[in-house]
Amino acid sequence: MDFVISLDAVSRRYPRGVCALRDVSLDVPAGQFAAVMGATGSGKSTLLHCAAGLDRPTGGRVRLAGQDITRMREARLTRLRRDRAGFVFQSYNLLSELTVRQNVALPVRLGGPRARTVDEVLGQVGLGGLGERPVGELSGGQRQRVAVARALVTAPAVIFADEPTGALDPATGSQILGLLRTAADRDGVTVLMVTHDPAAAAWSDRLVLLREGAVADDRAAPGAAEIAERLRGVSAVAA
Repeated sequence: MDFVISLDAVSRRYPRGVCALRDVSLDVPAGQFAAVMGATGSGKSTLLHCAAGLDRPTGGRVRLAGQDITRMREARLTRLRRDRAGFVFQSYNLLSELTVRQNVALPVRLGGPRARTVDEVLGQVGLGGLGERPVGELSGGQRQRVAVARALVTAPAVIFADEPTGALDPATGSQILGLLRTAADRDGVTVLMVTHDPAAAAWSDRLVLLREGAVADDRAAPGAAEIAERLRGVSAVAA
C-alpha cells in the first residue's frame, strides 16, 4: 500500500533536553481521516508539523505524498506543500483585507496547480455567492469554510488540520468536520487532524493517542464517549 504520510521512527528533540517526539512511526493511506489526540505537551502539534514539513525531525525519516522530505531543501519542500497539501488551522490564517475569492485563490496565485475552480470549491463548502465578500465581514464559521475551500482548491493529497474546530461552537464545528469527512470519502483526500475534542475525533476513521511524545494507542476511532475515556487514561498516566 502507498501511504500519503509516512513517519519512520521520528524523533524531535529541542535544546535543553526537551524531547517532543520519541521514535514515532505512523503510516496514513490515501483517503483516511486520522485524528491525533493526547494531553497538553504530548507532541500532537509537533507530529503534525513534522509530517507536513513545517518542522524537521532530529531522528528518523518522513515521507509526504511519495517523497522523502526529511532533508529536502526548503524551496523544494515549499513547492511540495503548495501543490500537494492543504492546511486548516484554528486561527483560520486568512488575509482579512482580501475577499473570499482572493483568499481561496491564493495557492494558485502563488504557483500551485489550478486543479479546481474557486467557484466549485466555494459551492462545495456552502459559500457560493460570497466570493466578493471581504473576509473581515464573515463569521468565524464562514472564515473556517473559506480556509477549507483554500485547502481544497489545488486538489491536495492531504489536508493537515490543527484544532480546526477549536474556535467554533459545536454546531458550526460539526459542519467543518463534515466538510473534512466529505473530502476524505468523496475525493480521497488524506486528513490528519490534531484535536482535543472527543466529539471531533469521532468523525475520523482512526484514533492515534500520544503520551509523552510516543504513540500510546492506535486503532479505529470509537465513539466520542470511549475516545474521552481513552484520552483521560493517557492524560492520567502522563500527569
